[in-house]
Amino acid sequence: MHKLINELSGKFEKLNTSDFISFANVAALKNVMGVYMIYNERKELLYIGNTNKFHIRFGTDLKHESTHTLVRKMIKKEMFSDRHKVVDYLKNKCSMKIEVCESKREAEALEHIAIYILNPPLNK
Repeated sequence: MHKLINELSGKFEKLNTSDFISFANVAALKNVMGVYMIYNERKELLYIGNTNKFHIRFGTDLKHESTHTLVRKMIKKEMFSDRHKVVDYLKNKCSMKIEVCESKREAEALEHIAIYILNPPLNK
């Protein structure tokens, strides 16, 4: 059990201290699974999520209000009036950090720990 905790702790540290990358770079990751953190233009953490495939999450999913929690929350909180404006903001103003995971279970565990520790506003 300690081995798993240490591995997850190491992944969290790598995720939290990794370099910022663009929306386009994340969307280009085909068939890669992991955890992502989205930061606004002031480099303030907004949201943490996990996905089985980055290219789908940052390609198709974020373009549809009904398929992604973040889009719904940004509209509900009146940050933006529609999904097109949310996607434009995410693509052009936001930065991302990611950590690749070996399994869905690992990605979910890392996401939950990161949300618990970092408490991003749009994960509430």
